[in-house]
This record gives sequence, C-alpha cells and structure tokens, in this order.
Amino acid sequence: MSALARAWAVCAKDATQELRRKVAIVAVFFFAATALALVSFGIGPFGLRAEDRPPLLSALLWIILFFAAATGLPRAFVAEEETGTGLALRKTIPAVYVLAGKTLFNYILFLAMTAVTIPGFMILLEWRIGSFGALAAIMVAGGFGLAVVSTFLSALVARAGQRNVLFVLIAFPLVMPLLVSAIQATNQATNGQFPLDGIRILIAYDGAASCAAYMLAAVAWED
Repeated sequence: MSALARAWAVCAKDATQELRRKVAIVAVFFFAATALALVSFGIGPFGLRAEDRPPLLSALLWIILFFAAATGLPRAFVAEEETGTGLALRKTIPAVYVLAGKTLFNYILFLAMTAVTIPGFMILLEWRIGSFGALAAIMVAGGFGLAVVSTFLSALVARAGQRNVLFVLIAFPLVMPLLVSAIQATNQATNGQFPLDGIRILIAYDGAASCAAYMLAAVAWED
C-alpha cells in the first residue's frame, strides 16, 4: 500500500469506529453546544457598541473551539489503548502513517464542528462577519494546526495515567501561538479585512507543527 492509502485506511477505520460508538463526536458537539449556550445566556447581545464587540467575540469563538476540540480530538490514540488494538496497529502500519490518518480524521471532525458552531455563534450572539472568505481560510488553516498538535499529543499521553489533565497542560502552551494568531485574524475578518499576514502565520505554524509531529511520531507512538 502507498503512504496515502495507509493513512486513508487509518482515517476510514477511525471514522467507522466513531460512527458506531460516537464518543468523540458526542463529546465535541455537546461541549461546543453547551459552551455556546452558556456564553449566549451569560453575555448575549451585551451593552457594548458594535465596533467594540469583534475582539471579544473572536476570542470567545476560539476558546469554545479549542476546548470543544480538547474533549474529543485527544481520543485518537487513547481509544486504541482502551480497546487493546494499539499493539496490533503498531505492528501493521508505521507510526507516521497512523499519525497522518488520525490527523485527517480529527481535522474533518474539527471542520464539521466548526460548520455547526459558527452559525449558532452568529445567531445567538448577533455576530456579523465582514469577510466570509477570510473566516473560512482562518478556520481551514487554524483547524489543521490544532488537529496536528492534538493528534500528536494524543499519541504522547495515550498510555499515561492522568492523560486528560496531562493533555491540557501540554497542549495549551503549544497551541497558544496558533490561538493568538487565529483570534487576531478572526477579528480582522469580522471587520471586513482579509488578514493575509495572520493566515501566513497560521500556515507557517501548520508546517512547523506537521514537521515536528511526523519527525517524532515513532518516538511518541511506537516506543
């Protein structure tokens, strides 16, 4: 099998298992819906002027997306250890292809969550987007970096005792540059600008994260 076929096989396996169990899907969408509802009830169309709202709403959006992703994406490798299939997967497919396939699945899951969360965010918080094209580019670039880092850290903490706590502690400083850049770029997109510099930073982060993750895949998963 080619490298792409192996990665796709892992992605298809994870998708099939997730459609049966729906653990990660339910966790991600339930957290996003709950956080969105709480934010809308707690803040709502608060008394800020329209021009003062984009920075706060951009930050709230990415906070919701990050923590929603943190509830479901880390299960990529954890599920293999819980079901006892991790050893068989290590013997069958090299770690780099396993990481690529699981990253692809997590990326698709993140985009699906984003496609549901953003319309709800717009309706409940009266969020107006000036440039939908820019927002789409930000979500595509930012989501990929978040999927790569989450999947790699899932492999790293899969066999740890307190893996949920450990994941959050490690993930937050690693994704902080991505979140800051994504929030700033989203704020600009809200105001109708196309944040070319911000999107370039996100793409550069994606490249650096991908190279680091795939160079260390064997260490994190096989050893």
